[in-house]
Amino acid sequence: MIFYELIEYSNKYNFDFDDACQYALAKKYGLKIVSFDKDFDRLDIKRMEPK
Repeated sequence: MIFYELIEYSNKYNFDFDDACQYALAKKYGLKIVSFDKDFDRLDIKRMEPK
């Protein structure tokens, strides 16, 4: 269940709720994260900056 993953990622990576949600959904569906937030660079998912 994604709710438990949100709590796990929030604690593990010191993310707030919306960052944990973006990460969990990107991981689940094989997506990239589009954000200026460089905190995502330390994860196993590629981050792209918006154009």
